[in-house]
Amino acid sequence: MSEYIKVEGHTSLLRDSESSAIVNTDISAWRLQKLRKDNYKKQVEEINNIKSDINDMKNILTQIVEKING
Repeated sequence: MSEYIKVEGHTSLLRDSESSAIVNTDISAWRLQKLRKDNYKKQVEEINNIKSDINDMKNILTQIVEKING
């Protein structure tokens, strides 16, 4: 079973003695990072939806212009 060793100079970081991985024990920071990541994903999805809508509008306008010009 792994033991955790305090990382010097950091109150919320521990090092796994078996894998040498650094583990952050600050739950508040983890939650904040998760919230930021979720917000980023939502923004990317919204941007992609807007791009799709703009493409649809461009296609519709092209069709209208073609019908007008005959």
